[in-house]
Amino acid sequence: NPDELSMQCILIALNRFLQEKHGSKMAFLDGNPPERLCKPIADHIESLGGQVILNSRIQKIELNSDKSVKHFVLTNGNIITGDAYVFATPVDILKLLLPEDWKEISYFKKLD
Repeated sequence: NPDELSMQCILIALNRFLQEKHGSKMAFLDGNPPERLCKPIADHIESLGGQVILNSRIQKIELNSDKSVKHFVLTNGNIITGDAYVFATPVDILKLLLPEDWKEISYFKKLD
């Protein structure tokens, strides 16, 4: 039951696995994860007209009046707008950036 288990050990192992050049020899992928897993996903998104932005820090998630995402504000001042967003960050950082209007939504309450 996920409510009774800590994922810390698994996350530590996966972190190590993802950083190892030959970590995928655990029969997961036939190459390193950034090239064999992440790159094809990024290529697919870009082939459909999407944009993949890496190594960028989000300062704030701005919302529309209906509580949907209006845009992301990056720490460098850039504003990112789109039809759909993927926000890849540790949960602790997401909790800090979560808009107040979302904190009462049951889906996001599970972050606690």
